[in-house]
Amino acid sequence: MEINKLYNYAEESGITVDFMPLKENLAFSLDLNGKGFIALDKGLVGRTAAERVALAHELGHLATGAVYCPSDDPKTILKNEQAAHRWAINLLVPYPKLVEALKDGDEDLSTLSDRFGVTEDFMQKVLIHYSQSKSA
Repeated sequence: MEINKLYNYAEESGITVDFMPLKENLAFSLDLNGKGFIALDKGLVGRTAAERVALAHELGHLATGAVYCPSDDPKTILKNEQAAHRWAINLLVPYPKLVEALKDGDEDLSTLSDRFGVTEDFMQKVLIHYSQSKSA
């Protein structure tokens, strides 16, 4: 999904997205009484793949209701992070499109990342996710 479509999705869902300097994370999301807010680090501007991945992940938190407080127990945090990550994976790199890319010969991390417009780190997590979920 193109970056502008992610921003359109946020707008249509009533989610406010703002850029600001963030020190510890590239992004975070909040749900305040049913109103979604996403903050993205200003350093993501111009880094399209990183911006897409961060925005999709935060949208995933809000779309799945997988929001948490930093003071929540680690198990809850991990569960919510995984839910947001799965949502972002399915949105940015749908399994049928990944299979198509692999059949086309796009097998290395760099080529796959470029094809889907995501970071190599994210693509590595995509491959792990699908290999685990499809073998179960």
